[in-house]
Amino acid sequence: MYNKILAAIDGSPASEKALATAVDLAGQYRAELIALSVAEVPAVVMADEVDQSMRHSADDYFRQIGEAAVEYARSRGVKLRTALLRGHAADEILRFAETEAVNLIVIGRHGHSRVTRFFLGSTTDRVSEHCHSTVMIVK
Repeated sequence: MYNKILAAIDGSPASEKALATAVDLAGQYRAELIALSVAEVPAVVMADEVDQSMRHSADDYFRQIGEAAVEYARSRGVKLRTALLRGHAADEILRFAETEAVNLIVIGRHGHSRVTRFFLGSTTDRVSEHCHSTVMIVK
């Protein structure tokens, strides 16, 4: 049924649950599994030096999350490929899923704080609303 599964991960407890679910499904369906992280680009343009420092810090953070995800999947007998993009999380998840011909996205219900969700909206809501593939929301 599912041959290519995308797990959206950001290090939050909700994304850890989503990853566990995606790993389980990939094992059951013998599907290809990809874990995608998106480093959101600040809306405000900053000094180049500060911007570079923030990018390196975000890259390091998401690399660590990706490495932990690969190890988790490996411990369950599932091969996992990771990807890291920059941009608006929902837009990048949707674009990546379409480019990679993903037929299931597994995403946690909440990754951001409540204040961020109030002002920016939920990445999960946007992905589920605009995605052409099946979206599984894990609570």
